[in-house]
Amino acid sequence: MHRYQWRYHVLVVDNHLFDCYSFFLQARRANERLVHSYDLLEIPHDPAVYDQVLADLKRHTQLSIEYRDTHHLVHPGTDIVRDLTHGHGGPG
Repeated sequence: MHRYQWRYHVLVVDNHLFDCYSFFLQARRANERLVHSYDLLEIPHDPAVYDQVLADLKRHTQLSIEYRDTHHLVHPGTDIVRDLTHGHGGPG
């Protein structure tokens, strides 16, 4: 479902921690920083399967595709001390 004034892209994470590739659909409202991320697919860390899935994805969508590698994580800029969604900084 496409929402008015939302921006979408696909994020692919080469996840060495869990030995897999993870695909996410990310969405954000225009002019907002908050990103909503939806799991799409997780495949084994097999370059041939990855190449096929990526080729199929590119053939069926015009969304931009961002690639990240867990060997090169990016710090968010400030340390997150309160994130109740993921269990950080809550009571108890």
